[in-house]
Amino acid sequence: MSPRCSRMVCGSFVRRLIACTALTAAALAPNLNAQFYWDRNAATAGAGTGATLSGTWDGGTANWNTTADGTTAAETFTSGGDAIFSAGTSAIGQTYTVTVSTTRNVSSIDVQHGTVTFTGGTAINFNDATPTFTVGSGLTTTVNTNITSSGTGSNLTKAGAGTLVFASNDKGYTGTTNITAGTLDLAFNQSFSTVNLSGGTLKLSSATNTITNLNVTATSTIDFGGAVASLTATNFTIATGVTLNIINWTGASDHFYVTNWLDGGSGAGVRDTTNAAPMNQVVFASFPASSTGWRTGTNEVAPIPEPSTYGALLLGATTGLMLWRRRRNRLTKAD
Repeated sequence: MSPRCSRMVCGSFVRRLIACTALTAAALAPNLNAQFYWDRNAATAGAGTGATLSGTWDGGTANWNTTADGTTAAETFTSGGDAIFSAGTSAIGQTYTVTVSTTRNVSSIDVQHGTVTFTGGTAINFNDATPTFTVGSGLTTTVNTNITSSGTGSNLTKAGAGTLVFASNDKGYTGTTNITAGTLDLAFNQSFSTVNLSGGTLKLSSATNTITNLNVTATSTIDFGGAVASLTATNFTIATGVTLNIINWTGASDHFYVTNWLDGGSGAGVRDTTNAAPMNQVVFASFPASSTGWRTGTNEVAPIPEPSTYGALLLGATTGLMLWRRRRNRLTKAD
């Protein structure tokens, strides 16, 4: 065989060997993105989750289906898969509880039907590099179980137009929390490393919440919906041209503290820029944007009345006092 033919045969063999090796590796590697639908009544056509929706999420019970309509045989959840709640349509409008056993590794969670509460167990651990927790429009999902993350970057994105409630404990993951849609409701004191508000709502139903880096990258909302709510941000930035809306604010009991208000992340403080960007990009409901201030000494962001407002209040009080004196004088003369 000529050297040229020998090289051709050898090259063809190497290419076939590489292709075969790749196919074998793909077949043997675990599918970390396999989709599993919560299904308590598998293989019943059209029934999906059936009448009994509550159950235990463990490594052995066949509470799952790999088809969205829930018409195939029940299966166990494969560690690292995508967890979707739920198969079929019978969970629509229903309330159910998923009891977590030990630690469940998951790539993402997508709640599409029903009002779900996760409880028990050690943790729900997101082991994907960019995990998402999606709650569909009009739905509320409550997580009493701890949340951890072993994926690269330890990030977690709250997606979907529904409400995700963090309750019962301070969640254990330490990476970035991205709120892109819907509401993340903090119903228990929470502490976060970095929160990016990118179009959703951060609701404060608990008393005390701390964030090291709070970044507003798209028009978003902070809802001081709790009876007494406090948010402390070490570093705060807001992108050019976007608005942070503050709603359900009660000045006597709610507090929003910012240690370092950074101008676009440049590191430059923007104290004493009332009625100018970026401070007037934070708008408290029922107050004009021009009233937002950063109180020196307390680092509290709040609606601060302008001098003209104080003048109007003083004028009103003075007028009321004069009218009261005139009425009193008339009554005295009548006696």
